[in-house]
Amino acid sequence: MTSGFLYRAGTCILLMLLSAGANALELKARSDFSQRFELNASVSGIVSRVLVQAGQKVKQGDVLLELDKTPYQSVLNRAKAVVKSHEPARIQMQSELEKAQELFDRDSLSLIDLQIAENNLQKAEGQLDAVKADMLKAKLELQETSLRAPVDGQVLAIHTHRQRYINPNVSEQTLVTLVDAQKMLAIALLNPSEWNPALLGKAASISFRGKKYRGKVIELAYDQVNQSDTLPAFELKVLFVASGEIPANMLLKITIQE
Repeated sequence: MTSGFLYRAGTCILLMLLSAGANALELKARSDFSQRFELNASVSGIVSRVLVQAGQKVKQGDVLLELDKTPYQSVLNRAKAVVKSHEPARIQMQSELEKAQELFDRDSLSLIDLQIAENNLQKAEGQLDAVKADMLKAKLELQETSLRAPVDGQVLAIHTHRQRYINPNVSEQTLVTLVDAQKMLAIALLNPSEWNPALLGKAASISFRGKKYRGKVIELAYDQVNQSDTLPAFELKVLFVASGEIPANMLLKITIQE
């Protein structure tokens, strides 16, 4: 009796597994990076150093390349000197206003003279604020000579070299391509009979060279992709964590339990 029960239970489990496998949607897919950053310079100058190479992993804030800082440092030094030269005038105008206010309170100075002292201070403060703004601008431009990684990622390509002149006002040239190699996309095409809105948000298994990764369907197209050699299809994207183990444009297999 017991052996017959176990036989029937084992058969039931086997049938359930076969049924589950039969309801799985298997798709051929290709890999792609989930995020791609085309990094450009925001100031002009000559590339003085390239600090990374293709394939290198970087952290957010790491310097990827630098432009020659000399002209920008010179502008900042001059701006600092101008600010320093304007500070005594503001201090003097502040002192003169205080004296004028004291005399006015003792009825020893006219209202017009007091207003002149106030205007002189406002003028000195305005001039000081203007040169301070110039100094801040110079400081920011000096910082922009260092191109930094906006996120943790991997350098995909370097599009420049040392001694090359860069002018973003003339050409928006990409200097470094950075990608997120941790989170990848598996992109597949569904034929019309496979398309199902219930696929969106489903868990998926990604297979690559015998290793499996867990992912989730994050995008399901409603517009068909026209292909030259086959029938139109719908694009499906699965996001998964590959930890830098898979490059782009590799053949993958997606398995989704329906």
